[in-house]
Amino acid sequence: MTISIGTHPNNLATWILSHVEELQKPLLQVAGDVTFTRYDDGRRTVGLLTGGTIDVGATGSTPPIVAQAQDLDVVYLAASEPHPDPGGIVVPADSPIRDLAGLRGRSIAFTVGSWQTHALAVAVDRAGLAWQDVTVTDVAATAQGQDFLDAGTDSWLVVDPAYSQLRALTDIRVLAPTEELVRNRSVFFGRGDWVRDHPSEAQAFVDAVSATERWAAGHLEEVAALLARSSRGGTPETWLPALTKRHWGVHAVDEEFLAEQQYGADLFHRFGVIPRAITVVAAAPAR
Repeated sequence: MTISIGTHPNNLATWILSHVEELQKPLLQVAGDVTFTRYDDGRRTVGLLTGGTIDVGATGSTPPIVAQAQDLDVVYLAASEPHPDPGGIVVPADSPIRDLAGLRGRSIAFTVGSWQTHALAVAVDRAGLAWQDVTVTDVAATAQGQDFLDAGTDSWLVVDPAYSQLRALTDIRVLAPTEELVRNRSVFFGRGDWVRDHPSEAQAFVDAVSATERWAAGHLEEVAALLARSSRGGTPETWLPALTKRHWGVHAVDEEFLAEQQYGADLFHRFGVIPRAITVVAAAPAR
């Protein structure tokens, strides 16, 4: 039996797992063979899952919600602890935008379709704005600080290492820190039919990413060096502060996580980001 795992550098647990063979050994004892499909953009995960290229993968909060709204068969497997990454919604230091309501009629650059769409939806709702009140500019999932600056927008939704890179390029001011907008968890999920047919392998995957996060918490310098070599860029020195503050850990899908996802899904439907209302618990694992 083979388990095929999708991995990209915006999901640290699967990325580290794919590069550290020692961490793969317990998974190999259950699955027999493990393959990794590496790609730069986490937004490809759902397509790779439903297309049968991978069996399991991980993203932020948005992609599985969008998948459900498109009637795609995905099943949540686990979620990480919240990630209060340095950054959030930021503006130039001399910007006239003083609060979230000031985004009305302004533009913002971020990776559309990632967890950042969820963060912006919360910000727009909190400010009493309509989705159309803010002009959105998409940037690559691996965008560097200069890419955000080159976007020519009034604001940015950005986290490290691009946040630190942007700070080095220009004076900026944080309107809303990441942790004030979303819990920003890693979400681990799989293709529904595969998960139902291979419960042992699916659980072994969850155990593997959980063990990987525990290992990473004790090997921060190794993780920083690994990420600095990835398409996300940065240096070990820029990565270390964020990794040191990171809340490491993976846990089973619980009511708190499902409520967070439902809140995001309801915002997306109200703002027209997804075509229909969904019930997130329908994608929860069988109990």
